[in-house]
Amino acid sequence: MYAAPIVTRVLQILRLLVQEHKQFGVTEIAQALGINKSTVFGILKALQAEGFVVKDLATKKYTMGPGLFDLSTMIFKRTDLATLARPFLEQLAEQVGETVFLGARQDDHVKFLEVVEGKKDLKISSHVGAKIPVTAGATGKVIFSFMEESEIINFFSHKGLPRHTDASITELSLFLNEVSKARKEGYAFDYDEYIKGTMAIAAPIRAGKQLIGVVWIVTFSSMMDERRRTEVIQHVTATTRLIGKAIQSELVPIYLGNTEEMMKVLVGSGGRESDDHPDSPFTEGL
Repeated sequence: MYAAPIVTRVLQILRLLVQEHKQFGVTEIAQALGINKSTVFGILKALQAEGFVVKDLATKKYTMGPGLFDLSTMIFKRTDLATLARPFLEQLAEQVGETVFLGARQDDHVKFLEVVEGKKDLKISSHVGAKIPVTAGATGKVIFSFMEESEIINFFSHKGLPRHTDASITELSLFLNEVSKARKEGYAFDYDEYIKGTMAIAAPIRAGKQLIGVVWIVTFSSMMDERRRTEVIQHVTATTRLIGKAIQSELVPIYLGNTEEMMKVLVGSGGRESDDHPDSPFTEGL
């Protein structure tokens, strides 16, 4: 099996910086790994340009950079996300008494990664693997809040905003206002915008500046007054913050245990799923 020497050395240097979690000089890295100093210097300069390492101007030594953190969040497996988030979602379902959903963007849809049903007799539910449009109500507002306005305008430039119900926001200026509000407040909600007679509250799971997933609840509009909405928003946003902290505590194992995944990202060879999605992912339960 062929292995590119330079790629091996890049990964050796990254692994050393992560495992030791301290600053290293060029000479220290070269001696520790048995790599020529000029090669180490060249690799570090390239990694620094991409933000994977940073150089301390005072000590002239290198350590992990924000780009490496962002990369680790991109290769965080979504099945792992569901496993990690499950206890927090169960607690949230207990707190609010509603079905809780965890999802992540997949192309132009949001795929359900986990569903924890509430204990109410009358509730709205669905199943893992179901999908909704990325534009759907509160979840869509949260996802687009992580995009630049120019990206959002470009996204809708050809198809426009879809009308799911009579209450759907179909004017781009109004939608951008909703996205801006979600970006500022850290959550979004909608009344009847995706499914008539329902209300949703959603908040992002983030690690650094990266959007990892979305947590949301869906209930009947008639069951949600202003006081109840405020209470649920507090629980949902607190839950996503806790999941975000849990993810960050998992990042070092990700660095060390997913060399193959990291290489897929570096060379752009990762694949995409192409599951079919049902037309109506939500169901009412009695």
